[in-house]
Parts: sequence; structure tokens; C-alpha cells
Amino acid sequence: MKQNNTVIWAVCLLSLVFTTCSSRMKRSTPEAMSSMRYLENDRIKLGIDLDLGGAVTFLSDQKNGGQNMINSADWGRQIQLSFYSGPWPYVGPNGETPAPEWAGLGWNPIQSGDAGGNRSKLISFEKRGNNAFFVRSTPMQWPHKSGIAGECEFECLYTLEDNVITLEAAIVNKRTDKTQYRACAQEMPAVYTNGPWYKVVTYLGDKPFTGEPTTTVVDKGDWKGWPWVHFYTPENWVALLDEQGYGIGVFQPEVMTFNGGFHPNDEHKGIGGEKDAPTGHIAPIGKQILDHNIRWSYKTSLVLGTLEDIRGYAKANWEVVPHPTWSFQDSRHSWYYEGDMNDSGFPIRKELDIRFKDNAALVSPVTFWEAAETPFLEIDGAFNTADGELSLSVEIQPLSKSDFTDWLNWSDGEHDVETEKQQKAAEFPAKQPVSVTQTILADGKHRTYRIHLAKSAAYRGAMKSMKIAFSNEGSAKITKIGLGD
Repeated sequence: MKQNNTVIWAVCLLSLVFTTCSSRMKRSTPEAMSSMRYLENDRIKLGIDLDLGGAVTFLSDQKNGGQNMINSADWGRQIQLSFYSGPWPYVGPNGETPAPEWAGLGWNPIQSGDAGGNRSKLISFEKRGNNAFFVRSTPMQWPHKSGIAGECEFECLYTLEDNVITLEAAIVNKRTDKTQYRACAQEMPAVYTNGPWYKVVTYLGDKPFTGEPTTTVVDKGDWKGWPWVHFYTPENWVALLDEQGYGIGVFQPEVMTFNGGFHPNDEHKGIGGEKDAPTGHIAPIGKQILDHNIRWSYKTSLVLGTLEDIRGYAKANWEVVPHPTWSFQDSRHSWYYEGDMNDSGFPIRKELDIRFKDNAALVSPVTFWEAAETPFLEIDGAFNTADGELSLSVEIQPLSKSDFTDWLNWSDGEHDVETEKQQKAAEFPAKQPVSVTQTILADGKHRTYRIHLAKSAAYRGAMKSMKIAFSNEGSAKITKIGLGD
């Protein structure tokens, strides 16, 4: 009898343990199986999907009702990393060709997945403190539908502070193709919202943060927004707002050109959830050469709130300097090449080590400066040509009326980009570039070359970019380029 009681007691104990464990397993299973991870505070809730490489699929603001703002109708949306390079088209390692409609994008790894619905692969995930997530993933080639992984890794650090999410993003290339392809426009990052957030607002002008009014680039009733429009803003921010004036702003301190808009058309503005087709869009756009082995990173802020909240944050964090200077110690700093020119590749070691043919050019990133504060251009470097001389043609693009509007980014078959360009060029004329030419010694010795820009009567007012063209074939090792007084 004692033995039987012992057996019964043991069975009951095992049953209790199993029931308790089973209950705990049932309670923990949904969380363990979910690919979503959330950060939140008293106001903002951020959600990333680990099955989509850590892309943002949920973002809400309690001051705006707590609705999810992020669209996920396909794996090309969300808030996610997306990068571009050659060749065009990009053919996979086993000869896989891209979908015809996406072939023109070339090499295009994105964070969520590809056009065929194949998801990216998570490498690692960690929570840092109470307000940050760090994710590493292997992206997929968006133009392909057969699951072609990018020969690279993505890194994302999301940090939540008050009403701002800071995204620190990086691409780490591991490509077997070592070709140095031309610079491409990079999304920093791509942001897609649900239909209620349709109104694209920014500042278009030449007097940043002086209290001038903003411009609504896309609104209801204007039948604008698709194809995406492209514009310049020296305040480095763009907002997508709803009818109540709440939404999301994207502040990117390194770039002043953005894409934005709404898809598919005007009658869908203001409607649609996260799995529906209507979507708003913002992407800061910066040109970069992506070497086969490069690690390139950027830092972008996503600001939730009203237009005043978004513009106020941008003003407080705006760091444009009156005398732009680029020192090429370990980076190109977004300079790139046109024509027959290339450099020694990544990593950059104390200089741009370049080779060039006739009329090739070194091109600056788009920025902002006042001519009156920067009458001189200085170039530190050593140039070398066969005859020991080189003519430098400096071409500077002033801000003009053409920068105070938007332009179609591409055609979708229903829109004629060239016709629109002609119409807008007549309505918003562009100023002719300021040109200054100077002959320099090119005997391989390091010098500082000083070019007097202000000697051109056209060098007046606000400027946004420059191009330095070389007259003949040669080489150069450039350590610094700067504008000064």
C-alpha cells in the first residue's frame, strides 16, 4: 500500500509539473514564435520584424491615436535599407536574371526581401538597454524573384528617445565582383507610410531656418505624388502628414535632395491600412560609390509629431557650416566621378588617389553655401600629367527658381518626364553654372592650389554644388577640398 501511494504521489507530481510547464509553454509560445520586437515609451511605439531583416513595420504616436503608420503591402515598402550599384542588369551567381520590370535598378539589395516574396535572413539581434535594438542581416536582391541574397550585410541600430527614432545604418559589402561602378543615388533610408499620411511638406528656398514658410509639395486635389517627385531642400528634412497635421518627418543631415510622393493616385489619398496599396513615401537621396568591400554608414532621424515638431528638431540639429571643407583622410565624403575617372578604391587612405582621362570630372555632394562668405576654392594635392600642366575648370551651380519646385523622378508610362522638364524649365528657370578656369602645375608635387571664384561676376548668392573638370589625361592625389575667405 505504501508503495502504491508513493507511485500515485509520483504520478501526481509529474502530472502537476507537466501541467505547469505546459501552461508556461502556452503562455510563452506566442511571444517566442513572433518575429516582432518592440521599443516604446510614453508616446512612441516602434516595431521591427526580424523575419524581414529588422525592417520597421510598426510605428505609432499616442498623440495621433496610436495607429500604425507603416505600410507593408509588399517587401519593397516598410522603413528599410536599400542600396544601389552596377551592373545593369544584375545577373545572379547562377545566371539568374531579374524580373524585366526591375532590371534597370541593377544591383539592389534591400532589407525586407525580394520582389518574389523571399525574405531576408537575420544574422543577429540584440536589445541594448531599454531604448535600442541592434540588428544584422543578409539582404535580398529586390529585382529578382528567386531568392538571390546580396553579397553584403546590413547593420541597423534603432534608438528611441522621446518622439524621435534615430537610425544608424551601414552596408558592409563582400562582393566577388570588384568593379568600381559609377556612383548611384542611395535611399537613406526608404520610408513608406499608410494612406492617411499623404501630404508631403518641406522647405523650398534659399534662406534656410530664417522663418520662411514651408511648401506643400503633394496634397489632395493636386493629382501629384506618383511617380515620385524629386526636390532640393537646404533644411535637410521632409514630412508626411495626415489631415490633422500629424505625421512623420525624416531628417538627414548629410543630404539635401529627397524623393517623395503618394501612390497610386489622388483619389486614394487619406485611406488604406498597412496591407493596402495606397502609400506615402519619403527617401533622402545621396550619391555614393559602393566599392566591392566598402563599409558605408549614415545616421537619419525619424521625428513624429506636427510640422512644428519636425521642423523644430531639424533646426536644432542642423549643422551646415559657412565654409564647406572635405578632408579625404578615410572617406570620399560623398564626392564622386563623371566621365573616365576612378580611384584606388576602399579603404580611402589619407587621399583620393585618382586616374582620369580628358574632361573627366570630380563632383561634390549637393549642399548649401553663400558665395559672399566663400570667395576662394582651395585644393590640396599632387597632380601629374605628361606635360606638367593641367587646366582645372570649376563649374558651380547656384540655387535658382528651378530649386524651388519639384520634378518627376521617372516616367511610369503615363507621364512624360521630358515634357514636364521643358514646361518647368520655362516656369522655373535655372541659373547658368558659374565657371572659373585655372591652369595649375601638374609635376607630381604636393601643393595647395587657390582658385579665386569671386572673380566671376556670376558668383553671387546661394550655391549648392560644384564640379571640377580636368583638361587632359593624368593622375592626382587629393587630400582636401575646401571653400574659404
